[in-house]
Formats: sequence, structure tokens, C-alpha cells
Amino acid sequence: MRCRSAAAVLAWTLLVAGCQAAAPASDPVADLARETLASKLGVPQERISVVSVAAVDWLDGSLGCPQPGMSYLTVVSPGHKVMLEVDGRAYAVHEAKGRAIVCEQPTLASEAGGGGPPSQNRLMLTARMDLAKRLGVPVQEIEAAGSAPKTFADASLGCPEAGMQYAQVLTEGWVLTLRHGTRDFTYHADAHHVIPCPGIAAR
Repeated sequence: MRCRSAAAVLAWTLLVAGCQAAAPASDPVADLARETLASKLGVPQERISVVSVAAVDWLDGSLGCPQPGMSYLTVVSPGHKVMLEVDGRAYAVHEAKGRAIVCEQPTLASEAGGGGPPSQNRLMLTARMDLAKRLGVPVQEIEAAGSAPKTFADASLGCPEAGMQYAQVLTEGWVLTLRHGTRDFTYHADAHHVIPCPGIAAR
């Protein structure tokens, strides 16, 4: 009887140990991302849900989130883009070599529906000035014909240049439409870049 009891206890112990071993390990990258976002927002980590973790090769020290007026060391850094959610709102945390930053860029497209936030207005003005220079006309002749939020497949904003490498990361931004006379022109933009797409040639 004792042997039977001992065998039952041993079987139960092995079963529990097996279940514990099968439990999923914590993802250190996701944990770092949640900790970083929790610190920035001042919320408990328990309120932050991990949506996805994707491996990304960042092309410079900005980790895909360059700040105006800053310069960065151009070196490829293997890392991750972690998408998180807090109270129904999406956030992105970019990570490389244990360093993580909250990238504000994913919220830009949602701003575009708000009737022209300062960031969108600034990019539209940049596009108008660029087009005016390319066409050799006063900027007042360039009309802002419309804009629409768009998620680009990578940092090329849908307009890759030959020989260039781009971070393979979803990039939130806009498609801007400008008009001069009877001609329409399209620009693609994210938080910090405005590029004509397709390229523009003067008449």
C-alpha cells in the first residue's frame, strides 16, 4: 500500500514538474518594451498588452525614430519592433541591444483625421515648398488638394530608391496630394520625411 502511495506521489510530482516546464518563457524584449512604455505613460505594466514582436534591422542609432535636429551614427543594429496596446490605443516600442524607445510615429495617421494637426500641416507646407522649387513657381501657386493616412510597408514610404536599404518596419504616415494648375502631384510623408512619389519632372 505504501509503495502504491509513493508511486502516486511520484507520478503527481512528475506531472506538476512537466506542466511547469511546459509553461511559456517570458520574452525579455516584450518585457523591456512593456516596462519602457509603462514608465513613459505612468501606468502599471499589467494594463499593457503585447500585440506583436517583430525582428528589425535598424539602419542607424535612431532605431527608426529620428528626432528633428539630431544626428545619428549610421550603423545597422539588429533589434525588434514591439507593438503594444493600452486601453485600445496602439503604441510602438523600438529596441536594439537592450535599449528601447517609445516611437510616437504610429499615432500620426490617427491624427490625420483631426482636420489638420500641426505635424500634418508642417509636412504639407514642406511638400508645397519642395514642389514649388522643383517647378520653379511661387509656393502660393501650389494648392494643397488633399491628404489621407496610410501605412507603408517599410521606411521607404512606398518609394524605394535603387541601391538603398530601408528598415523593414510598418511606417505610419500620409499620402499628400498637391495641385498646380491642372496637374496633380503626390507626396508620401511620415513623421520626419516628405518625398515626391513618383518622382517629379518640371514641364
